[in-house]
Parts: sequence; structure tokens; C-alpha cells
Amino acid sequence: MALPPLYKYLSVEGARLTLGNNTFWHAKPSTFNDSEDLTVASMFPGSLEAALSDIVANLADVILANLDKASTCPKLSMRQTVAKLQAIFRSNPKAAAIFAKQLRDNPALLKLDVENVRSLAQSTIDGVNEFMQDYRVLCVTTHKDSEKMWSGYAEDHKGIALRIQGNVAKDSKFQLFRSVTYRDARPTIYRDAIDFLVSSLFADQDASKLKMMNDIIYTKTLVWQEESEYRLVIHCGQGQAIGEALKFHPEEITELYLGLAIANKDDVVGNARSLNPDITIFQARRGEGGKLEFDRAD
Repeated sequence: MALPPLYKYLSVEGARLTLGNNTFWHAKPSTFNDSEDLTVASMFPGSLEAALSDIVANLADVILANLDKASTCPKLSMRQTVAKLQAIFRSNPKAAAIFAKQLRDNPALLKLDVENVRSLAQSTIDGVNEFMQDYRVLCVTTHKDSEKMWSGYAEDHKGIALRIQGNVAKDSKFQLFRSVTYRDARPTIYRDAIDFLVSSLFADQDASKLKMMNDIIYTKTLVWQEESEYRLVIHCGQGQAIGEALKFHPEEITELYLGLAIANKDDVVGNARSLNPDITIFQARRGEGGKLEFDRAD
């Protein structure tokens, strides 16, 4: 599917560095202005106690439904426990109900008490959030005329906006932008306790981790919805050194939008044309009713 027009707002200094160095700053998640963005706060929705109760109540049924699947749990001791239970349930399916009752009466059989699960949840959350710091994210928008973004990201109209169009012929990474989904709350690691059981015991762990990362990376809360954001995400293990700026092909910067209060117009335009002589330049102005409009400036 073709991408919509995408724009990057930049401050005065951001414009100088981007046009002068032929790079975008590829941000580390911890530098984002929304402290909750690109993080996960909870392992489950709702309370930990409710999740623990559901885990205890459903563990036997989940194992019974996956008798012929080898456990993929990273923890060896848990894989061995699951394999033993599968063997017992295969030889006597009624044993699942007996085991379920024993577990409800004594969750400590598998260390399924509140403190152990709380420790597991926190270590999982900390691990995910730490792993997120190995990603670099470039954020753009479908709006070139957002008053809020011109004010916040382009230094009260002193800066600029650039249109980015990935070069298809060069298989450009800038074709890989994906839209952000907006929700009431940040995603949890698992939808519920059953999702946790199935995912942690029997799912493809690499695929589960990728889905988890995508949910976190491409989700923001509704307060940010008006930004209509797209993101380009690259993991540092994919040939991208930590802290390295992201190079672009000069022809991929196709349009330059100058803010209402731009003070160094000649320098910005000169840098942009040195980078891409075919760039189209627009100057912002106030139209009827104060609406933000743009005129060709070249």
C-alpha cells in the first residue's frame, strides 16, 4: 500500500543539522517527549491478583489443549514441568481436573503466589523497556499544516517542515514507515492471563517478541491522535549503530515548507537546494480566517 504524503517538522537547529549533514536524527526511545511513549507499564490489564487467579484457573486447560506441542518456554525447569504434565494428561485426561484443583488449593506447587508473579511481571516489564532502547525511531506526520506541531516541533514557526518520499528504485528504508494506532491506554505485554499462558508456554518466542515490540512501538494514547503519526523503526542490530544519525538520499527530501517566523530563510533555502536542486519550496502564510496556507516560493 502506498504511503500518504509524510512530513517532518524541525526546529531551527534541527533544520541546520538535517540539511547540512544529510541525516535525520534517529531518536532513542528514552529521549521522547511523552514519557510513556515506547514503554510498557503493565504485564496484564487489571490487577496482578486477578491475573494470578486466572493463571491458576486456566493452566491445566491450556496444557490439555496443547498436548501435542512441545513447550517453548525459555525456562528449562518450566519446559520439563509442562512435558511431565502433558504425559500425565495424555495417559489420563481426567488428571487435568485433579491437577487444576490441587493448584487452586495450593498455588505454591508451581510458585504461583503473588510475590513470585509480581517479581516475574516486574522483571519482564524492565526487560522489555530496556530492550526498547535498542530501537531507533523517526517520527513523521501526514499533516503539514498542524498549528500544534508548527508551534511545538518547529519552534513557533521559526523552523521548517520537510516532505519525505522514499526512493523506490533504491529500495529506500523510507518506504517502511508505518502508521501509529491510537488507544485509550498504552498496551500491556499480554492481553490477559490466557494469552500469557499460551504465549509463554507454546508460542514461537521470537514471533511473540516481535508482535510485542510492534504493539508497543506503533501504539500511542488518544491524547496524541491529532498528530496522525507514522514511524520508521530500525533495531540497532540491523546494521544501525547506537546513536547514529539516519542517512537519506538527497532526492528523498522533495518539499521544503518555511515557517511563518523563519529568520534564516536564505540559509535554509540555500542548504536545501544544495542538497536537492529539484526541491520544491513553499512559504507559510495566514489565509482567510487565519488558516495556515502555503505558497510556492521558488
